[in-house]
Amino acid sequence: MKFSELAHEKSTSLWLSSKNHPFIKGIEDGTLPLSAFKAYLIQDNYYVKNYLAIYDKILATSQDSQVIDALKSGIQAITAYDVDQQNGIYQGLNMTDDEIQQAEILPTTYHYTCHMHHAFDSYGEVHALAALLPCPWLYLEIFQEMLARKDYLKGTQQIYIDFVNSYADETFQGYVHEMIQLLDDLVNKHQDELDMDLLLQQFMYSSAEELRFWQMTLLPEKWDSFTTAQSK
Repeated sequence: MKFSELAHEKSTSLWLSSKNHPFIKGIEDGTLPLSAFKAYLIQDNYYVKNYLAIYDKILATSQDSQVIDALKSGIQAITAYDVDQQNGIYQGLNMTDDEIQQAEILPTTYHYTCHMHHAFDSYGEVHALAALLPCPWLYLEIFQEMLARKDYLKGTQQIYIDFVNSYADETFQGYVHEMIQLLDDLVNKHQDELDMDLLLQQFMYSSAEELRFWQMTLLPEKWDSFTTAQSK
């Protein structure tokens, strides 16, 4: 069994919980408040910046031409599907740069990005790629499955329709499949030197953080009073 197949199988329950989460269902049926979607976008802005920063870390150190070529292509895809798309959505929602940049980074966003950086800083590029993969792969599955349902987005806002379509098209699918193949190839190439249990843990931790990410903006999530007091 390929590593990606094993990781996907082990994360089934987490991914199913994401697919059935009220945040995702709210996008599909149009009941998600725009305030929650705006909060999500602000946190995702920070997340994507760190995602790209880890790509840059890998590119600065990797000696593997397959990794270098795939990540350079990946940066273009992420820029198109996250950075450029987000800028358009910000304008549609009248969100300003100040609003985005001055917003508080919530605990789940902080923990998730720290997890991804830690995977690279402590264990290297293969572990980092295992931590990075669940996000685009899960998005692809969620929104492709949503599009396949006949009652998809009835009566919802156009901004949600555009958001879903952007993560379910063939170009984004090609990017995700390239990253899956890259990770499988690297695992095969370095399997004698990899801690496979730890590698799987990287993938599953990120899958769990994805689930928390949806919940974070519905609560909405806050830092505890002790943390807030200590930071002043």
